[in-house]
Amino acid sequence: MSRRSEDLCSDALIWDAHAGVFPSPQVDLSLLRDWRDHKANYISINVGFDVMDWQQTLQTLAAYRRWLLVNDDHFVLAGTIADVVDARAQGKLAVSFDIEGMNAMNGDINMVSLYHGLGVRQMLFAYNLNNEAAGGCHDTDTGLTEFGRDIVREMNRLGMIVDCSHAAFQTTMDIMETSSKPVVFSHSNPTAIWDHQRNIADEQIRACAQTGGVVGMNGMGIFLGDNDISSETIVRHICYVSDLVGPEHVGLGFDYSPDMDLDVGEILKSRPDYWPAGQQYDTPHIKHAGPPQIPALVDNMFDRGFSEGEVRGVLGENFQRVASAAWA
Repeated sequence: MSRRSEDLCSDALIWDAHAGVFPSPQVDLSLLRDWRDHKANYISINVGFDVMDWQQTLQTLAAYRRWLLVNDDHFVLAGTIADVVDARAQGKLAVSFDIEGMNAMNGDINMVSLYHGLGVRQMLFAYNLNNEAAGGCHDTDTGLTEFGRDIVREMNRLGMIVDCSHAAFQTTMDIMETSSKPVVFSHSNPTAIWDHQRNIADEQIRACAQTGGVVGMNGMGIFLGDNDISSETIVRHICYVSDLVGPEHVGLGFDYSPDMDLDVGEILKSRPDYWPAGQQYDTPHIKHAGPPQIPALVDNMFDRGFSEGEVRGVLGENFQRVASAAWA
């Protein structure tokens, strides 16, 4: 790491838009220290996804909330930008929650407000497969349903980031057309660099940018290349999105967990419907980039001609801008 990169990483806001920690009350959240140790300031962690039912999501939320509130010497349960700013000033990690897919709604629009009150600040509309709100990226693209449109509007009203990752193409276009606030792909890479159903097309990237949103780069090797997590490859994805829509629409959403080998090895095999054949999910020892790689990414971005302001944007200020608009 160069001195320039070291200085910037020590001073910049680092915002990870989505962690890959498996949502469960049994998870020891002390693993969040991995983000603190690598100078991250904010992380969104998943409390549920469509493989789980809504009761399991609430159980996970209860456990995670308690852990963060008990461990407030190093962590802040963040619901506002002011919370993130204050946590950073105190040298603490700001944490909020996200939900991947609308099975957690149990068909009830009132659940959106409940989740918001419990600290959920970002929600995805599908997790790979279809649900009653939206179409998933590994399923028939049914688009956004009327229930899904109601959820978008309720999220806008309450102050949640609308997230298109894991959803199907037409569904994402419908979401972005419906939302009155900036929309994100918290952890999705460009298909033009690596053709995978979890990645997104240029049209989706342009539509996201037109909302004022951000595309977060996913650190999983099978979404970056042939199980390739080199810094050069990640920055190639960053450069592609930056060249297409501008560096102000690029961020980081590593989908990372310090225990990722366990998560992938056990979870992906358990539900082949959600992680179908032919999409590299059976790759042995799937690799994963995360916060420890940020200094190398910064060096690579500087080598590619990014300005310091642009690098700061990618590291966190771009997602902070979206949160400032969405959470208001």
